[in-house]
Amino acid sequence: MASSSLVPKTSSSMQEAPAYEIKGRTMSLEEWDLKIQTENPVDFISLAHHGFDIRSYYEAQGLMEYFKMLNGPTYKTLIRHLWVRPHVYDRKAAKLEETEKILIDHTMEIRSSIMDIPVFISEDIIAFILIRASEGNFKDGIGNSKTSPWNEVVNQSIVNSTKKGAYCDLSMEKKMLLKIQNENLLPKGGGDDQPSLEHIIFLHYFVT
Repeated sequence: MASSSLVPKTSSSMQEAPAYEIKGRTMSLEEWDLKIQTENPVDFISLAHHGFDIRSYYEAQGLMEYFKMLNGPTYKTLIRHLWVRPHVYDRKAAKLEETEKILIDHTMEIRSSIMDIPVFISEDIIAFILIRASEGNFKDGIGNSKTSPWNEVVNQSIVNSTKKGAYCDLSMEKKMLLKIQNENLLPKGGGDDQPSLEHIIFLHYFVT
């Protein structure tokens, strides 16, 4: 009689999964009392209907899958569960804890949690979601923004002038592209009316 070659795994050979505990409620409001309004961050069909057919700019950069993800399904049940379980953290204390963690572990990951379940997001995971290769070059800094040779380049491509232009000199199409860029691609603080040279250079690559 043939014997089985299968050997049951022992507890020492099996990797134990961490024990997760669902976070308790912090609000008396019931989940189902919340009303959720779903919106598309960038609605290309609506924009085209109103005279801003800018889809081709993002198609040329291979970013349509990214916007498809942004406009993707909204998990309302998960949102309701999250909103009734919020916690308020002191910003200074959180920053101090972040600094201490970085000193201990320099791994390039975004570490967060959903309902006390740890979530780790790496560069490879972001690339996988965007359906893009996890590769490329990055150059930080452009030197002095006032004397940078980039000024002449972007003045010509963005405001069609040899002189520095202001936000009001942008066409409505470029204002819309800049707004989408600031809110979905390269977030910045403050308003859209004072874009940095870095943001203008980023826009330059989209329109040229």
